[in-house]
Amino acid sequence: MRFRQHQGAAQTRTVQLMLWFGVLVVALTLAINLLLALVYKLVVPTGFGFPNLFFETNTAVVVLFVVGGAIIETQRLRAGGGARVAHWLGGVEITDPDDALERRLLNVVDEMAIASAQPVPRVFVMRREDAINGFVAGWSADDLALTVTRGALERLNRAELQGLVAHEFGHIKEDDLPLSMRMLALVWGLSLIHGYGQTLMRPNEDGQVNPLAWLVGLVLTAAGWLGWLAGRILQAAISRQREFLADASAIQFTRTRDGLGNVLRKIWHDQKLLAGRMQHPAADMVAAMLLHEPGQTHLLACHPRLSERIRRVCGTVLPPLPARLLREPVSEPRRPRATTPPEGALAAAAHAGPAVASAGDTPGAPQASAQHDLIQAHSEGWSARLHADREGLARLQRLQGPTEQRLLLLALMMDPTNARERRWWEVRCQELSHGERILEDVQALLPQHRMPEFERVTGQLAGAPIALRRQVVHDARDLLRADGRISPRDRLWWLTLRHRLNGQPGGATLILPITHHHADIADLPGAERAHVAALSAYLARFIPMPERTDGVHPASQVWYDQVMQRCGEDMADTVMPAPPDADGLVHALSAVQELGWVLRAILVKAWVEEAFNHSPQGLLSDETADALRMCACLLDTPLPPMLEAHYRATR
Repeated sequence: MRFRQHQGAAQTRTVQLMLWFGVLVVALTLAINLLLALVYKLVVPTGFGFPNLFFETNTAVVVLFVVGGAIIETQRLRAGGGARVAHWLGGVEITDPDDALERRLLNVVDEMAIASAQPVPRVFVMRREDAINGFVAGWSADDLALTVTRGALERLNRAELQGLVAHEFGHIKEDDLPLSMRMLALVWGLSLIHGYGQTLMRPNEDGQVNPLAWLVGLVLTAAGWLGWLAGRILQAAISRQREFLADASAIQFTRTRDGLGNVLRKIWHDQKLLAGRMQHPAADMVAAMLLHEPGQTHLLACHPRLSERIRRVCGTVLPPLPARLLREPVSEPRRPRATTPPEGALAAAAHAGPAVASAGDTPGAPQASAQHDLIQAHSEGWSARLHADREGLARLQRLQGPTEQRLLLLALMMDPTNARERRWWEVRCQELSHGERILEDVQALLPQHRMPEFERVTGQLAGAPIALRRQVVHDARDLLRADGRISPRDRLWWLTLRHRLNGQPGGATLILPITHHHADIADLPGAERAHVAALSAYLARFIPMPERTDGVHPASQVWYDQVMQRCGEDMADTVMPAPPDADGLVHALSAVQELGWVLRAILVKAWVEEAFNHSPQGLLSDETADALRMCACLLDTPLPPMLEAHYRATR
C-alpha cells in the first residue's frame, strides 16, 4: 500500500469511527430507556402505563450529560492553550538558546514549518526527560506549542529529529489536535452518566437506600460504564488512525523514510530493553498526545504497535535500533530572524499542496517535490540576501569621507517606503557620484544591521568638527520633515542622532558612580515615576503584541501595565496616559536621564524583558528592537543581553 493510499484509508477509517460515536450515543440512549422501562414495570403494579414524557425525559438526561459534559470539558481544555500543557510537563521554552542541540531543534522546526506550509509553533524542551518523545498541543495556530524531550535532542541525529518534528507537524496539518480534544471531551461526557448512577446508589444522610433510586442508579452505572468503555475504545481507534496519517505526512515533508523510521526503531529499542518511559508523573495523562505511548494494552492504546508503524514507514519490520548518545559535536547556526517563512510563501505552499496532492499515487512525490522547490527557492533567496548584505556592508564600512558618511547616515535614517524622503535624499546626493550606490547598499542591509551601522558611523562622526556635526543634524531634520510631518519613529531617530553626535568620540559611555539614593525602580518617588510613565507611554507605541481580549485598551497597554507595575505603580484603575508630544518627550527624557545609571539600566532591562514576554513567539520585531536600542542609547545604558542577541542572530 502506498503512502497516498495509507492516508486515504486512515481518513476514511477516521470518518467511519466518528460516525460510530454517534451510533454509540443513540445506542446508549435506547439501552437506558429500555432498562429503565423494565425497572419501571418491575416496581409499578401491572395495569399502569408509563408516565407522561417518560422516554423523552430519559433521552434528554442522556443527551444533557453527554453533550453538556463534552461542552464543559472542551472549554476547560481550551484554557491556557498548548503552552500550558508544555509548562505542566516541565517544558522550558527556547527562543535563542546557546545550546547547539536546542538551536538545531529551532532550525528543524522552521524547516518543517516551511515544508508543511504551517505556522511556526512555540518550541519547548523537557530538559529532565531522557526518553525519546515529543508532542504538539494547542487548539489553533495562535496557541500551538511543540515540545521535545532532551533525550530526543541528545540521541537523534538531524534527519531523525526532522522525522520526529515532521510527525508532529502532520498532526497540525490534519487538524488532529482539536479532533483529539473533542474526542476526549465526548468520552468524559459519557463517563458522567456512570458517575451520576453511582451518586443515586449512595445512601442518604440517614444511611437509608431508596430501592427505586438504587435500581435506577444501577442501570445508569452499568450502561454508563459500558458507554464510557465503548467511547474510550473508539477514541483510541481514531487516535491510532491519526498516528498512521501523521506518519505518512512526515514522509512527505521530509522526503525520506529513514528519519522517522529510525526514530521509531530507537523508541522500540528503548521499550524492549530500557523501558523508555517519561519520568514526569503527569505524562500518562497526555499519553494520547505523545509520539509514543508505552505500556498500554492494544485495545485501549492511542498509538499503533511500533512494529506496525515501522512496517508501514519502512516497508518491512526492521529490528530495534540502539539509541546511543550523539558522539559527533553538533554545530548549528543560530535561528535567523529573517528566515521565518514569509506569509506569501506559506500561502503559496498551502495553495499548491492540495493541487499537487491529487496528481498521482507516488508516495508523496508530487507534493513533496513542490514543497522541496519552495524550500530550495526560499533558501536560495535567503542566501542571496545574505550575500548582498555582506557585500553592501563591506562597501559601506570603507566610506571615510565626511560627505560619504553624512549621506550614509541620512540613508540609514530614511524610510525606504516614503517617496518624499527618497526625492529629498536624491537631491542631496547629487554632489556625490556614487550616492545611489550608497542607498542601494543601505537598502540591501538586513534589518538587524541597520542600527549597528548607524551607531558605528555616528561614533566616528562624534569626533568631527562641530560644523560638520551641526550640518548632519540639520540635514537629518530636513529629511524627516520632507513629507510634511514628524512621526514618532522620526523623532526617536533624530534624538538619538543628536545624542550620539554630542557624546564621546567613538560612542563610548562613561561608567558613573552611583549617586541616586534609590536602589530599585520600584522605589521611585511619584514625580520621577511620572516621567518614567511618560517615556514608557511614548515607547509603548513601538511594542507590538496580541490584542487584549477586552478590547478596551490598545495592545501596548499590556506592556505598559507590566512595566509600571515593576516601577511600583498600582495599575488597578490606571490607564496609560497619552503619549507625550515633542516637548513632553524631551522633558521626560531629560528627567529620566538624571536618574542614577543603575536605575536607568534596570529600567531598560524591564522594558526589554516585558517586550520579549509579550511578543508573539517571544521574538521582537525589528522596529521594536530598534526603538528599545535607541532608548538605551539615549539613557547611556548598555544593551541587555536579550536585546543584544537580536542583533547577533544573523552574524
